[in-house]
Amino acid sequence: MTLTFSCSFLPDVVRIEAKRRRLLKWVAVPVCDWAGERGGAGVAARVLMASVNSLEGRAGEDYVLLPHANVAKLPASIADQLNMPALSMLSVTLTFDGRVDTPDGTIRARWFDEHTRPVSAKRVGAFVQVGDQTSRLSSSLFELLEAIDGFNESVGSDIEARITKWQPVQLALREVTGSEVKADGFLGSLTIYQAGSFALDARETANGPDLVPVLMGRNKAPSLDDNAPAEDDGEVLDSELRDDIADALLPPELQRRFANERFGPSDKTRDAYVLSRNTFVILDKDLKVALDVVREMREASPEARRSFLRNPRPAIAAALGRDDADQAAVGLFVETKQYSERVLGLGIWDPPKLPWLQKKAGQWAPETFPVTLRGRTIELTPERLDEIIEQVDVAKREDRADVAIDQEVYSVAEVEAAVGGLRPETKGPGADPSPEHPEDEGGAVVDENVLILKQNIDGVEYQFSHPRRPVAISRELPIACLALTRPKPHQTQGFKWLVDAWEAGWPGVLLADDMGLGKTFQALAFMAWVRSNAAEKARGTLGTPAKGPILIVAPTALLRNWAAEAELHLGPHVLGDRVDAFGSGLKQLKSAKTAEWTPEDALDVDSLRDADWILTTYETLADNHRAFARVPCSIVVFDEMQKVKSPGTINTHAAKAINADFVLGLTGTPIENRLEDLWCIMDRVAPGYLGDLKTFSATHTEDAHDALKDLKAKLDESRLGLPAIMLRRMKDQILVGLPVKSIKPYRVDMPPEQSDAYARAVREAQSGDRTPGTMLKVIHALRSISLHPNGGGDIDPYDPEAATKWVTESARVRQVFSILRAIEKNGEKALVFLEHRDVQTTFAAAAATLLGLRSEPVIINGTTPGAKRQDIVDRFQNGPPGFNLMVLSPKAAGVGLTITAANHVIHLSRWWNPAVEDQCNDRVYRIGQSKPVTIHVPMALHPSLGDRSFDANLDRLLERRRSLSRHMLAPPVGEADVGVLFDEAVGTSGAGSPQ
Repeated sequence: MTLTFSCSFLPDVVRIEAKRRRLLKWVAVPVCDWAGERGGAGVAARVLMASVNSLEGRAGEDYVLLPHANVAKLPASIADQLNMPALSMLSVTLTFDGRVDTPDGTIRARWFDEHTRPVSAKRVGAFVQVGDQTSRLSSSLFELLEAIDGFNESVGSDIEARITKWQPVQLALREVTGSEVKADGFLGSLTIYQAGSFALDARETANGPDLVPVLMGRNKAPSLDDNAPAEDDGEVLDSELRDDIADALLPPELQRRFANERFGPSDKTRDAYVLSRNTFVILDKDLKVALDVVREMREASPEARRSFLRNPRPAIAAALGRDDADQAAVGLFVETKQYSERVLGLGIWDPPKLPWLQKKAGQWAPETFPVTLRGRTIELTPERLDEIIEQVDVAKREDRADVAIDQEVYSVAEVEAAVGGLRPETKGPGADPSPEHPEDEGGAVVDENVLILKQNIDGVEYQFSHPRRPVAISRELPIACLALTRPKPHQTQGFKWLVDAWEAGWPGVLLADDMGLGKTFQALAFMAWVRSNAAEKARGTLGTPAKGPILIVAPTALLRNWAAEAELHLGPHVLGDRVDAFGSGLKQLKSAKTAEWTPEDALDVDSLRDADWILTTYETLADNHRAFARVPCSIVVFDEMQKVKSPGTINTHAAKAINADFVLGLTGTPIENRLEDLWCIMDRVAPGYLGDLKTFSATHTEDAHDALKDLKAKLDESRLGLPAIMLRRMKDQILVGLPVKSIKPYRVDMPPEQSDAYARAVREAQSGDRTPGTMLKVIHALRSISLHPNGGGDIDPYDPEAATKWVTESARVRQVFSILRAIEKNGEKALVFLEHRDVQTTFAAAAATLLGLRSEPVIINGTTPGAKRQDIVDRFQNGPPGFNLMVLSPKAAGVGLTITAANHVIHLSRWWNPAVEDQCNDRVYRIGQSKPVTIHVPMALHPSLGDRSFDANLDRLLERRRSLSRHMLAPPVGEADVGVLFDEAVGTSGAGSPQ
């Protein structure tokens, strides 16, 4: 067993002893046996013996006494071996009171902690004590403070004696500052920092990583000796501590000045640097050698720099060139792992090519959409169509009248008229929904360069590892951190699963509970537990906790909900200080564009790193991913994680670039359209766990039932000795106490005008071709007619007669008004889901007219700014008792909102995807609902077609898909669904035409 040193501090000397573990007790080791030790302990012993032999130190039988001046000169690696306190993170400010050439002039030393807060410090030789914390001084700072003490002791002496005592101060100041400080110039104050180690703040550039040294204090380094002492009886020795990822030594502005102005490419590293007027930093001697290595590597090739960044210690050890160099290098470099290991470098954004995925999705939607503008037909891909729709929505929010398309300027009105029927809300089943466009994401950083990542597209390039994480506190729910909320049993179970998965070493997990089961609460409780565990580990000796903020990424509409839920469920300041990287908070984080500015500096990275938890949107993360990627996070929560379900989008790419110790994905719909959605989500949660995308896609086809069952087992059963990586529970399986939910279908015959329009559309389809594009157009037509043959109609909905006529022209609309009158009579509230925006407007106005409402029902759709949605919901939730009504788009308002004031959901139009429809229902049927809930589903049937009408066909398809997804991980929509709907509606399988 190797020697273990201990130190005690006396006014003039430090007493150093050594012990060795023998069976069940520690035994003192005589000094004469010290020099025979191997490894780092032997090197330290030989340094002590050299001091004794030169008569600078004195040896007893089992101890060595070393003067403080000698202790201050010890290399940091030797001080570590002797278990001396770490180099102080304190800074000292020296202020001159009076003049040098007066009898009463003195120099006053004031101490400040790493947050520049004044502290009461007591110096004992080469050590400084603040409370129960002791730290060490560097040699130059020790000599300066000793000289100052000597000068102050000469108060009252004659001028000659005072000047004599000033000379050592002047020499020590020159050593510290690197310049002459004359007596008559020393009229203000000096601030001095001492640096003992460094970290690397790497920034990806087009020419590889730029290596920027960040000066740090000196912290304990882990032992590299093979026979280092092991913990016993719950004890962990100081020499075994992992690197402490300490805060940077210097305030951000001084660190930037050191890196950008003082640490030049050609000079040798100096003993000290002037950081600003009367502010200096002293460098440890070994640190100077290490920074010279960094300076050389900054001029090396990109490959050499990247290799050095992965592990700088061998190069530093080689430069030190002494017996304890390996151990010294460990203490000099602080590992921060700024970028994720998945990041390869910087390059032009090139979305992955996924021909097999496109082919697989080809039956869902036509390859292009023909759009006619001013007599010219433009063929638009789905992606280009989404871009144009986004342009229109942004222009409307910004009150602009025009948009530019293919270098031509068109009015918003004419473009909207041309693409209105092709909006994502009316695309075929499985088509991706339009992204939300938050109002506060203006000023995005536009740059074609992105971080290049290891991908798992057609081969596994990046795979997670799972070292266990140490736990220092009880694994039970942290009741002390909660406010008044008491969890339901399934939430306690979910919390324990999260803690078990975190401890076991999963890089992340997916909490895919049904909507309304309290995923947010479970996440908040887990985050509070991780914070408490980290605080306890920092106080104890279980090694370094994963530092860094908690980052929560969510749709804009949900960010304020996160803040409100944290305030509701957690005690004050449990998660610490929050930074809002959205809205006005985002504007405050944006960095000024200086000459040195790059997208890595688009946001104030120092503020993000110092935050305790951060709220941001998917769009902000994508726009600023090069800045966010420089912030190592302890936890990243992706709320509504289906937002990163597509492997070819920048949102997904940005999410995978973030450096997270643990990822918590939250979604009630892990598969929205196709099974590859789940693969993409899991490739962020646990990269490589589901293999590469190409193999996954080929293996897990719709008819591969065994593969789908195996996939389900791989996700929700324990594997590899680890807890299940996904937890998915449905309300009807676990919730006790929720009111009854009933589904009421209404099969209503179409009125003449509607049935005639429907019959014409069917006959036209029967005489046409059966290409995917044609089938989809037919389905769109039948779907629209089944809602209302005239759409929003060119009517005045405020005229009771016109409004009544419009209502009676549609079987569905007429039935909905009948339902609403019954709900009004009972004094209850309802949500009407409807995605066609022109019909939304007419319906809301007609409802106000015919139901005698005081105001029109509010509408939430894709044009409603995200921040306003929660305000609208809050007003509805907190409104007076009695009837009320709200109109919502399934995609814009179908996720994230709690609207339990309503207990009726009416699907005036239905989405192709049962998962989306279920999300809509769960805005109402969730924890907090106290009334019986009714889901109303009106269906318009053609009088002669009956069950072969579009609405009936869609109803059967949705129920079939729902049933499949309950028993296996099957996509909620199938590739052949368009063809099935077309055949059943048009009657190509033998049915006749409608009469």
